[in-house]
Amino acid sequence: MSSTYSSAQTHWWSEFQAVSLEVGDWLWGTAQGAFNEKASLPQIIVDAVIGMIPVVGDVTAVRDLIAVTIGMVDDPAKREDKFEWALLVVLLFALIPVIGGVIKGVGRMVISVAKTSANLTGAARAAYMAETAKDITAFLNRTGTGNAEKWLLQLRFSDYQTAILQKSSGLIVTIYTGLDGFKTKFSGVLSPSMRTRLDGLTKGLKTLNELAAVRIPPAIRELDQSLLEIQAYIRSGGETTARTFEHTAASGTKTVTYADELRLIDAETGATRSRRGGWAQNPADPERVSHLYRHEAGYPDLMKSADPWGKLIGIPAFSGKILNRTMKEDEVLYRLFGPQGVTHGTEVRATIPDGRWWGLGAVPASAKEWRGPTGVLDEFNRDGFVVVGRVAEPDRIKACVGKVSEQSGARIPGQYLPGGALQAVIDLDSATKAALETAGEAVIATGKPQTVKSGGMIFELRPTGWSDANGVWGYLRMPGTATIQTARLGARELAAKDERAPIPATRTAKQ
Repeated sequence: MSSTYSSAQTHWWSEFQAVSLEVGDWLWGTAQGAFNEKASLPQIIVDAVIGMIPVVGDVTAVRDLIAVTIGMVDDPAKREDKFEWALLVVLLFALIPVIGGVIKGVGRMVISVAKTSANLTGAARAAYMAETAKDITAFLNRTGTGNAEKWLLQLRFSDYQTAILQKSSGLIVTIYTGLDGFKTKFSGVLSPSMRTRLDGLTKGLKTLNELAAVRIPPAIRELDQSLLEIQAYIRSGGETTARTFEHTAASGTKTVTYADELRLIDAETGATRSRRGGWAQNPADPERVSHLYRHEAGYPDLMKSADPWGKLIGIPAFSGKILNRTMKEDEVLYRLFGPQGVTHGTEVRATIPDGRWWGLGAVPASAKEWRGPTGVLDEFNRDGFVVVGRVAEPDRIKACVGKVSEQSGARIPGQYLPGGALQAVIDLDSATKAALETAGEAVIATGKPQTVKSGGMIFELRPTGWSDANGVWGYLRMPGTATIQTARLGARELAAKDERAPIPATRTAKQ
């Protein structure tokens, strides 16, 4: 046992010495002159930074932190590089106890994704992102985070911003203190070149500390935006997740998954990622959509919905090809509805369960899973109740199916939702609409589930039980004091939601 301990101790010391030599090269740079005490300076710095790390002996993390810090001190271009600041942020997670090491690993992968995906478009980008989502999930499975996908979907770098700013200042001050103390102790015997180098480093560290307070918050936002794109692949039901539901694609024996259908939409028409990381909206100009959508008799006509300037409303709510197909037996559609209320000081109208726009596939298990992938902005809809429809009569209901596009808030600024889930537009018959409206009023009034069988479908209406659906998700910065879950349950005004007009991504508010 003692020999094993001794071997481990020897290995750690070898790592310490190797890193100290590397740090010595970065610290001294081109300084000339032989001074027998200078070798101790990098050891002092390395030892001090190791003391900041909760996991004793993480010498690799020390090397990387010092390398990036000194690199930005020496190179003005690096101080202007958003990826360099993002890397510093990620490395600083090593200084946070328990979970920091895992987030550091994910963060480095996120940075790599952001750099590589910037040069990819269309199917190549989609394939790369899907593979990356799978790689990150595999990494998390190895680190023992429990449910890897759930952990990743809940991750927000911005949750740790205060801690990262504190750790950044602590790191820079630690290195500065080591350098300044060394300079003071050996000032009488340092060569001019070494003294100049030390003066430059300490001055540069002061500048870097001032810059960190300004540059770290935007770097964290960049990391969150890149992470959102990866999370969208997880949420959309790709191969990295367990939420894959089968449906029959056409008459015959062939069966595909909802994830397959999403990939088909991407591959055939170029549903692409926007610069913000969500799914880019289709064009609103009628003359530019023929390769994405053509109306067929008997199906909903998405070309009829336009604003006063002739711009299409329904088509941009999709990203990529919109398929006309019949709904198959046991396919599931869902739609959220509820009374009018106030979200972030803005009145949001009531919605009813008989509209045209439906989510397709697994019913979201939480408000977080609902808002982002389905692109339902707070200003579109308030939560409280869900209607879930299951197809009982195959091939009776005709739908326009496609991928949800990204949405940005206008009436309630600051909200951004990436989209990525499947949605279907259907036209219910008048009897089914009336039955759903009546059932919706009953479930709101009583809080008890209701069932409706009509129009070739079986609908279940019930309360969601969510307490965080309104005014919470999709904001990097809240618009103001939130009235998150306020709803008028008294004299209720119902407003049909026949068209869920998308808000152009170019009108997004600052985040």
